[in-house]
Formats: sequence, structure tokens, C-alpha cells
Amino acid sequence: MKKISAFIFLLFIFAPSVFAADEAALYGKDIKDGVYQIEVESSSSMFRVVGCELTVKEGEMTALMTLSGTGYEKLFMGTGEEAASARDGEYIYFEEDSQGKYTYSVPVEALNTDISCAAFSIRRQKWYDRTLVFKADTLPEGAVGASKPVPLPLTVTAVLVIAASAFVLIMERRRSRNEN
Repeated sequence: MKKISAFIFLLFIFAPSVFAADEAALYGKDIKDGVYQIEVESSSSMFRVVGCELTVKEGEMTALMTLSGTGYEKLFMGTGEEAASARDGEYIYFEEDSQGKYTYSVPVEALNTDISCAAFSIRRQKWYDRTLVFKADTLPEGAVGASKPVPLPLTVTAVLVIAASAFVLIMERRRSRNEN
């Protein structure tokens, strides 16, 4: 009975890493080609993404983000310090949609990962650092391809749980044989 309790204890210790695997980074190669609505978290309430369309084509991802306001002239994928010394061709300028909202087409390296984005304020004429996270769990069902690799922590957890189970069973059998 003690061994079974130990097994259950181990399972509870390692179970969180199984569930955390859902938050693992997801790359373009892991997602089927297509256009998807996706949610984006921003580190700033002054940079609120109200709509985002993720396009995946041949393993590359881009997102057309719509902001709630019209206060930013351009974006830079990186920090404000990097943006200040970048060339004009590296900036991402807004395009106004049919409703007067500012949209920006940005490259996306990975989902569920912090991405640095600097936004240039029209009014203040300065760069502000923002962090964006494109949320994979908001993709529609079926968007993630079957070729998604199993994250290493999940693999290690599975091996440990199987090994612990086998150990408990072997020990229980030995104990039963010794009692007979």
C-alpha cells in the first residue's frame, strides 16, 4: 500500500508538467497552412489588440493585428532601443482598415512565446516597449498539424511515470511472492 501511495504522490508531482506542455511554444511548421483568427495578449493596456488574423504558409507565420486605438505610427519587432537605431525599412507602418482602425502586418516566430514589440507613439514621438503573446489555445480545432513534436518535458514525464509504475508493480509482485 505504501508503494501505491508513493506512486500516486509521484504522479501528482509530475502531472503539472504534462498540463504545462499545452503552453509550449508552437511554430509555423506545427500548424496547418491557412488563415486563422487568434487572440493576442499585450503587456500594456495602451496597446490593445482587438483583432488578429494569423496566416500560416509553408511554415512561416504572419499576423494582421488590429489595435483599439490610432496612437501608434509604426511598430518594430524588437525593443525600443533596437528600434531607435533601426533603418526605416525595418519598421512596420500601420494601414487603416475600412473602419478607421490601424492594422499592422507583423512576422510571428512562435505562438505561446513572449515577443518583443516596440510601438512608436505619434503624440509623444517616442518608442514604447511592449510584449505580445499569440495564444495557440485560441486557434480553431484542427489547425495544429499531427506532426507537432512532443515537448521534451512531456516525454521525460511520461518515461518517469511509466518507470515508476513498473517499479511499483515489480515491488508488489516480489512482496507477494515473499509472503507465500
